[in-house]
Amino acid sequence: MARTKIEVKGFEAKFYDYLMNIITLGYYPFFIKSVVNSLPLKDNSIVLDAGAGTGRNSTLMSNRVKDSIFICMDIGKEFLNHLAKKAKRNKQLNPLKASLKSPLPFKDNSIDLIFMCFVLHGFEHDDRLFILKEFNRVLKPNGYFCLVDYNDEIDLKKSSIFTKIGFYLECELASEFITHKWEDELAGLGFGNFNYKYYFGKKVRLTMCQKED
Repeated sequence: MARTKIEVKGFEAKFYDYLMNIITLGYYPFFIKSVVNSLPLKDNSIVLDAGAGTGRNSTLMSNRVKDSIFICMDIGKEFLNHLAKKAKRNKQLNPLKASLKSPLPFKDNSIDLIFMCFVLHGFEHDDRLFILKEFNRVLKPNGYFCLVDYNDEIDLKKSSIFTKIGFYLECELASEFITHKWEDELAGLGFGNFNYKYYFGKKVRLTMCQKED
């Protein structure tokens, strides 16, 4: 089992959207549309998609609003190629090559909403905390952080064999990720007003919270 799979490359990156559809038995498009429809998006906003991948999620978000800027941040060559193609057709999308392990190239209090989908669990815990501190720095007061990732209420010892296999195939850090109480972690970093939605039999959670003013 790999410790992390944070940077997707090669065949997996080239056909990432198709593979996600296959792995979830066709459920992924319905899942991500439900997620996007739950987000507190507004017109005339600046949105950071942190770990934007192919731009699939940013495209769906951009369809919900007008006159907004979506900063599609990723580090992978193949993903950035996907993003560049989508940005030619959708002027709200703005690809950006940058690493989440470095300070974000944005001013304090400049972003309305940050979205992150199945990325945070792939980092070491110290890196996760650094990333979240940076998110809090660049968000406007009362700006939203919306995180899609594994639900920290999962108890792998009591889970089905299918769930255990899924986490084994994911990465070592995914199993470590769910040992942390993320509402407590986020509250300690200056976030509040937590709201949740659950998916895949409560194995996946959408956390929506705000930077405290």
